[in-house]
Amino acid sequence: MKKVLCTGWIPGEVVAEFADKIELDTFPVENGIFPREEVLARLPDYDGVLAIMLKGDKEFIDLGMANKLKVLGNFGAGYDNIDWQYATKVGLPVNNTPTAVTEPTAELSILLLMNAMRDIGRIDKRVRESRTFFRQLFYANATTVYGKTLGILGLGRIGKSVARKAKGLGMNVIYFDPIRAEAAIEQELGITYQPVEEVLKNADAITLHMPFMPQTHHFMNAEKFALMKKGAYFVNASRGAVVEESALLDALRNGHLAGAGLDVFEFEPQVPDELYEMENVFLTPHIGTMAWDARCNMAREGLNGIVAVLDGEIPYNCINKCVFEKDRPLADTENCLEKES
Repeated sequence: MKKVLCTGWIPGEVVAEFADKIELDTFPVENGIFPREEVLARLPDYDGVLAIMLKGDKEFIDLGMANKLKVLGNFGAGYDNIDWQYATKVGLPVNNTPTAVTEPTAELSILLLMNAMRDIGRIDKRVRESRTFFRQLFYANATTVYGKTLGILGLGRIGKSVARKAKGLGMNVIYFDPIRAEAAIEQELGITYQPVEEVLKNADAITLHMPFMPQTHHFMNAEKFALMKKGAYFVNASRGAVVEESALLDALRNGHLAGAGLDVFEFEPQVPDELYEMENVFLTPHIGTMAWDARCNMAREGLNGIVAVLDGEIPYNCINKCVFEKDRPLADTENCLEKES
């Protein structure tokens, strides 16, 4: 039976589901992760790895492929922690969990948006501090969501789900993505494409759903924040480094933005002290998928992809399917990465 190593804890019910397919080892240690040194020491024994909070770099890939490693799965939709380009060059399939994260992350994005616009965090704090019921002080800092325009930057799976939820709340939705959606998808979702500058200028709130890669580093910078409406709101539940955090702080500090909801940060786990002090900024600690059923589904999706590769199949969640092509030039990685639908 093939052996698979999970570099962190996953629910026991999921482990049990795979007992007749693979020999699965997990290590429930402090913070749910075990040290990199231990991962590297154990790696030669395993045919597959499901990486949780693990840097899958050249050292890791070389050691694994020098022994038994046939597939590397990442526990999450993003895979900036994996050197997928090097993995592609050496022929190692890399999987992720693209569908299991969609609805939980979209839900959190909407939660952050509504919390910011309705000022729920500050109101909750005031009620708890005063232990009184004084509504008259709250009107100036809150605005309704219904009828407002939401700008979505990045229309992948999560962006589409956010669009559906926002439309259900009665919002107008405009979007930008480097690859414009087909007309049928725009019609189905009831959304309108605009260039990024127009989305920023026209939206009452912006929500960011872009992967982190060199091209998207600091995508939201001082120039783009300045294009946003004065009094607009900003939400980020994608990746922290897509935002120039100092520019976001400036836009909040000078009152150009009315508020923000943030689940990710540029230098996490470090969060700027100033953000902690801003009552119009609502913070969660990168918990887009932090729900029991979501984590179970992510583990299933990740492990199913690994099992498929070990069984000689090509799973839908392999991000570099070109590694299965015969006679593929090893250096060709530019056209290999699967595009998110």
